[in-house]
Amino acid sequence: MTNIKLHKLSEEVINQIAAGEVIERPSSVIKELVDNSIDAGATKISVKIKNGGIDLMEVSDDGIGIPRENLNSIFQPHTTTKISSIEDLNTLLSMGFRGEALSTITSVSRVKLSSKYKEEDRANEILFNEEGQSDISTVAKEGGTTVRVENLFYNIPARKKYLKTATTEYRKIYEMLNRYFLIYPNISFSLEKDGKMVVNLKALEGSKAGELKEERISEVFGKPVQEDMLAVAYNGAGTTISGYSSHPSAHKSRSSHQYIFINNRPVTDRGIVRAIMEGYSRYLPFGQKVDFVLNIHIDPELVDVNVHPRKEEVRFENPYRIYSAVEEAVKHALEKSLSYKKTDTVEHSLTDRNHHPTTNSSTDFNSLRERFNQPTPKSKEYSPRNIYTSTSSSSVQDSLLFSSELLKDSPPVQQDKEEISTDSDIRTIFQIFNKYIVIEFHDEKLWILDQHAVAERINFEKLEKRETKSNLQNLLVPAEMTFSKSELIFLDENKGFFEELGFIYDVGDTAITLKTIPAEYSESDYTLIFKDIFELEENINLLHKSFKKRKDDVLATIACHGSIRSGQKLSYIEMKDLFESLKKCENPYSCPHGRPIIWKMSLSEIDKNFERTY
Repeated sequence: MTNIKLHKLSEEVINQIAAGEVIERPSSVIKELVDNSIDAGATKISVKIKNGGIDLMEVSDDGIGIPRENLNSIFQPHTTTKISSIEDLNTLLSMGFRGEALSTITSVSRVKLSSKYKEEDRANEILFNEEGQSDISTVAKEGGTTVRVENLFYNIPARKKYLKTATTEYRKIYEMLNRYFLIYPNISFSLEKDGKMVVNLKALEGSKAGELKEERISEVFGKPVQEDMLAVAYNGAGTTISGYSSHPSAHKSRSSHQYIFINNRPVTDRGIVRAIMEGYSRYLPFGQKVDFVLNIHIDPELVDVNVHPRKEEVRFENPYRIYSAVEEAVKHALEKSLSYKKTDTVEHSLTDRNHHPTTNSSTDFNSLRERFNQPTPKSKEYSPRNIYTSTSSSSVQDSLLFSSELLKDSPPVQQDKEEISTDSDIRTIFQIFNKYIVIEFHDEKLWILDQHAVAERINFEKLEKRETKSNLQNLLVPAEMTFSKSELIFLDENKGFFEELGFIYDVGDTAITLKTIPAEYSESDYTLIFKDIFELEENINLLHKSFKKRKDDVLATIACHGSIRSGQKLSYIEMKDLFESLKKCENPYSCPHGRPIIWKMSLSEIDKNFERTY
């Protein structure tokens, strides 16, 4: 039997293993240092990074500073001023508390810390590198603390190689800092990237930590997003909820602005997100998302903040109570803001439609969607639209609405490729409801075509076969499209991805300038096409990573925008051309989203439904 020898891990290895839990990437370091600055009572916090934080991260604050006598001990594992016993976790309100951050950071990078404690006359400095810890020295510094972190994971190459590009790491840092920008309007923040100032937020006068202020939300998200938000407020059952959530008219396929705070601590919690969406359940098309920023205050003894190494998740003693409160808060905000009494414009338009205004807040979904179509202050151009992401049976029923009503008991007839390619002996062709094309053939067959689905299929297969780079259109007047800062960072990072689709643009401070588009969409709303592609995936980065897998989805979206619409009147020639083009398609039976294109019936089947035997 082989003897197994036990090894006691060195303190260095223990710290490096711990760093794997706490320090995942540069944004993890910034988070830990900003937490410490906030706990030190800082009113100004500045962050500097180089090469996405991989080469350099520096966080400075004007907090109370660190006494000279503590400089040696604060870098030892599990050394903290925040707690002294396990019971302290029950009432914890500070951001950092485990005492792991500084020790783990020094184990995977080179660190210099300088600090002036408010009750001492001089500032002090200490260094950590591959040679260990330096002696404490006196330096010139006015006040507060500065931590400089260089060459992250320099001593763990296996970890360093898993870091992403500098642009991606910068985006992660920016997205993480957004949380602090929002929940601490009382603090001035600045962010310097590679020597250039990219964020400079001044503390809002009279604000307090935990207040979600419209002005700060506007600074972080952009004014258009902030203006489309409704106030959310709740107080009951030991829970207080405050913040903002989007007007339903501002829904979209993906949302990059969803923030949850528990007692001012930024967290992720799927249960809370589900509760928010339940609050919107009667107001949104299926699968759509909204922006929100909510701060939930509960008794610290009823929530465990120690369940995640990076303190990004929490556990509630009674989650159902929290989720119910969140859902109720969102519902109340929507019902209050969308009441018929809110605007005269809505009441007049409803009266014109032979409807009567009502004060009943539990209005059915169809009435609400009708109201959203009216020019309310929050929704001047809103019209619910099918974003063509669903392939459920309801979509099939919608595309065959007329046919189902005509012959409810007749199943759709399947046809093979040869039939549709050769059977073109048309007796007559006409349009019904400006939506379906009806074709009668000489061989006693009747086809009903969904005109939009036909056009989508034709455009989709053209797109599949085209050479993007040789079929581009330069815009005479470039189009400007506004995005949030984090979205712009991603768009700058992934220009090549969109160039493959035919969209070429420059990235500015607040918007992109679209210069070149696919030529076939020069007459279409190409900005909306671009926006829909951007919103195809909830995690836009996954769209880039799995481009080949999702290419058909992207092309389907583009094809949809360039297609003939339901409700569009067609001439005989247009209907005939659609049919002839459809016959040439590789797959003439379904649109790119999976909905059927053709319903084929024979005279005998129609006779059967009318119980005709002669």
